[in-house]
Amino acid sequence: MEWKTTAKIVDSVLPGETVLMEYTTSYIPEFLLRFFVDYTTEKNIPLVIDDDFDALYTILTNARRIGLTIDLDRDNVYVLKTGGKFEVGNVVVTIPFHPDSRVYLANYAEASSKALQEIQSPAINLVLGLEELFLSVNNPLDAYQMVIRMQKFIGNKKRKAFYVVNEEAMKNLPIKVLEELERISTTVVRLTSSSAGANLKVLKSVNPRLVGMETVIDVGRWG
Repeated sequence: MEWKTTAKIVDSVLPGETVLMEYTTSYIPEFLLRFFVDYTTEKNIPLVIDDDFDALYTILTNARRIGLTIDLDRDNVYVLKTGGKFEVGNVVVTIPFHPDSRVYLANYAEASSKALQEIQSPAINLVLGLEELFLSVNNPLDAYQMVIRMQKFIGNKKRKAFYVVNEEAMKNLPIKVLEELERISTTVVRLTSSSAGANLKVLKSVNPRLVGMETVIDVGRWG
């Protein structure tokens, strides 16, 4: 597998940053999950996965279908679970979803803060299923309160946050928030499918040396 350049990009992301990873419909979430599991294991740092509405279960199911092994049974992998019914991985916190964003966000902030206090920092925080979270809110005010809450997490040096979102799904949401997410994110990355696995390009970064950087996550040797 070839992901050394991708690892260098992740290394260059500073604690407290928020990275938006936009992908086109494909198996890119599966490749990214495998990458982050391998990356954090090799670096011996914690991986905290936000699993919104069974996104993690779906990704693992798809990975099995394509013969991609993803081992979450590791001491450095933790799961924060919101909604859904399938618990996979080391679930350390379960956060009930509430349609009132103020209630949900208060519950999430309290639960995630307690969980991160117990985990060595800075951790890699991989957020999966954000599209479903925004789809579940009732009105534009609730959606923008969620965006504001995400913005407030910027600067939290206990984590490097990576939000994995389907670009097309986000654009088709009843409440359009993708441009706002791009605005508040310190780094924006676009991933597209390739014969080798996934092409990655940095569109925006607080680090000028990263802007325009391109690489390939080659999954040819993964099994």
